[in-house]
Amino acid sequence: EAASRALALIGEPAASAAAAVLEEEDETPRVWALRALRDMGRTAAAQQVDAIAALLEGTRPRVRREALAALGLHGQAAAHHCGAVARCLESADWSERAAAARAIGLLPEVVVAPHLATVASLMTDYVPDVVEAAASTLGALYGISGPYAPQLALVFLDEDESACNAATAAFRRMLRAGGVCTREAAAAALRGAEREGLQRLAPDLAMVVVEDEDRHVREEALRALAALGPAAPPCAVEAVAGVLHDASTVLRRAAVEALRGMGPDAVSAHEVKLREMLQLAPGGLRRAVQAALATLPAENAPASGSGSRGGDGRSGDGRGGDGCGGDGR
Repeated sequence: EAASRALALIGEPAASAAAAVLEEEDETPRVWALRALRDMGRTAAAQQVDAIAALLEGTRPRVRREALAALGLHGQAAAHHCGAVARCLESADWSERAAAARAIGLLPEVVVAPHLATVASLMTDYVPDVVEAAASTLGALYGISGPYAPQLALVFLDEDESACNAATAAFRRMLRAGGVCTREAAAAALRGAEREGLQRLAPDLAMVVVEDEDRHVREEALRALAALGPAAPPCAVEAVAGVLHDASTVLRRAAVEALRGMGPDAVSAHEVKLREMLQLAPGGLRRAVQAALATLPAENAPASGSGSRGGDGRSGDGRGGDGCGGDGR
């Protein structure tokens, strides 16, 4: 261990000496040499990446774990070994699967993209450490993780706190920093997530409802918040209520339906505005308002017989394509 630290401190001049130790038969010197190469940093040990990657074949799991950790920290220099790293995702050894998942998250997006489906499959791994590592990697690669948001939501079925925390952090990054398609996919996946996962991310979804620039992302966030039901926190109820004034008829209708889903208390808190909407709302929105007000006690229910008018107001707010295939969203 002391020699490993010394080599790491020396840096690049010691990289060749550390790499030579990788050829020894004894497992322990190899492990310490790998740690030295890892701790030297990307520049110092970049020329030894191929020697490190060679240890992913025909060695014991302990050596492969250290090799994976070292490769991940070398990022771009290790990109051409991504396939070898990805194969370790299917190892019978759980610690190797976890190490491979962490390494994938440190490699360039362009090379890891074909392997994200395998990373996503680890969300149902029986070892919480593997789930945590895989969830963290999807969060680190939030720019390309959108298609795997439904698998990420499965983590909330797990009782492991660390795994759930990793999934929460991943969704938070996707909702805040991802592209339009990623944000929309994350919000849509949370609509079907376990209640605990939704509760964890309710403030983030509320922020999306209030601040996101894309109507479709906001609509999915509204529907996700509606799934909280009466358990929706005040910040979620108020964010939804704010959309009752939105220019988009589609979003106003989604907000009304969300309030209805949150229960009579949420509807009652905004009853005045809902009754005002009855006067001018087009048919589909009007019916949604009536359905929401109908959840109130009988003495508060809207008068019957108020007919609907026009269409549901969607004609002027159509989205055309879904924006994920090149329309520039």
